[in-house]
Amino acid sequence: MTDLLARLSSESDIHNVEAAEVGFSIIAKPERIADFSLMVRAALDCPDAPFVVFATPIGSAQDGHYERAHVLPL
Repeated sequence: MTDLLARLSSESDIHNVEAAEVGFSIIAKPERIADFSLMVRAALDCPDAPFVVFATPIGSAQDGHYERAHVLPL
């Protein structure tokens, strides 16, 4: 779980990171939406994670593609 939080909080070729008053936001790079969405789904599927993720879907949430997410460490 800690490795995933480290991946989420570090800029990469998949996403940019924006600091927030509480937690941080991750924003998909347009050409890497599919990879970003996989990473966000992995974060959303961690029931015992030391963080909470609020994701912004592209289109319908059922499509499973995300453009941005806000991460709140617990």
